[in-house]
Formats: sequence, C-alpha cells, structure tokens
Amino acid sequence: MKLKFCGFQTLKDVRRAENLNCDALGFIHYDKSKRFVTVEEIRHLTQNIPDDKETVVIVVNPAIEQINDLVAKTSITTIQLHGMESLDLIKKIRTLHPRLKIIKALPAQDEKVLLEQLALYNDYIDLFIIDTPSEHYGGTGKHFNWEKLRNINGYNFLIAGGINYDNIDKINKLKLNHSGYDIASGIETNGGKDLTKMQDIIELVKERDNDD
Repeated sequence: MKLKFCGFQTLKDVRRAENLNCDALGFIHYDKSKRFVTVEEIRHLTQNIPDDKETVVIVVNPAIEQINDLVAKTSITTIQLHGMESLDLIKKIRTLHPRLKIIKALPAQDEKVLLEQLALYNDYIDLFIIDTPSEHYGGTGKHFNWEKLRNINGYNFLIAGGINYDNIDKINKLKLNHSGYDIASGIETNGGKDLTKMQDIIELVKERDNDD
C-alpha cells in the first residue's frame, strides 16, 4: 500500500517525515488552502528530501506557466492536479516535462460519473486520488461513503478525505481495490505533523502489506 503524507508547511514537519516509511510528501500550492506554500517555500522545504520519496506539489486548475515555474525552481518529482484540468493540459505537461509524474484527483461523485472520469484520464496519468467532494477542491478533513469505490477495478488510486488511523482500519475491512491513502489532517495535532500518528499509520498500512 502506498502512503502519501500531505500538507507540509515547515521544515520541522518535513524532517519528522522524510525518513519514515512513507512513499510521498505533498506540498499544497493553492492559495485558497490553509496549507498553502509558495514556490520559494517549496524549493526550501524539498531540497533535502531523500530520493526514495516522491515530492508532490498540489495545484488547482493551473496554467502551464505555473507548472513550468514549479519544475524550473524546485526539485519536485510529481504534480498533483486537484481541479477540473483538461486532457489538453495534461498532454502538454507530458510533452514539456516527460519525467514528471502526474496525479489526477477526482471527487467521489456519483459512481457512474466517477467511472467515466477514471476512464477519461487513465491513459494520461500515473495515479488517481479520490477525495471528498468540495467546492474548495479538497481539504475538508471529512470522509465520503467508501462504498462508492466498491466497483472500481483496474485503476491505480489512493483514497483521500478525512483519512486517519481509525478510518484506514475501517476501509481495510471493506476489501476495496485501492492502492493506498493520501493523508493530511489525520497525521496532524494542533496543525503540525504528529510523529506518533504518522508512525502508527505506517505500522498499520505497511505491516499489513508484509502480512499479506
């Protein structure tokens, strides 16, 4: 199972997570988010992240110039598109930045609509994130009805939205076909990343992989 820890804003929090057994660290470059960080802050926060971690920057409905700026000025490995981005934009990113991984986030809508969206983007991206629907494009800290995901097969996706230790335990019992979890508020205490919460989730998710 893949673990993406998201919403880092301080070097102290990055250092708490950078050597843990997670797969990706996420930085939100969307100015309406309470976890927003600037390009310069992203450059500073990501410069020493180990090579075994993906460095993900989350954007919402960006222009290609914004992507170009992030690639030029930071050491990111992955861009996460969390808005209503077009296939044309994704193809342009692929052409201009062939080494950049692309994640596409989708809201957990009506099952039929969700399946249509998965099919539409699947050939052009590396990973999906399915998140709680929100007019603010995520960041709600609330979960959705995971039963909506029961019939999703053959897609590489993480579950987001109010994910914490207890919810992971509940989701695991549903035997869904997801690839892992994307977590922000569920690894925080008083707005900072909580080392114990991160370690507990890693133990739950990664040790289960070993048991399986």
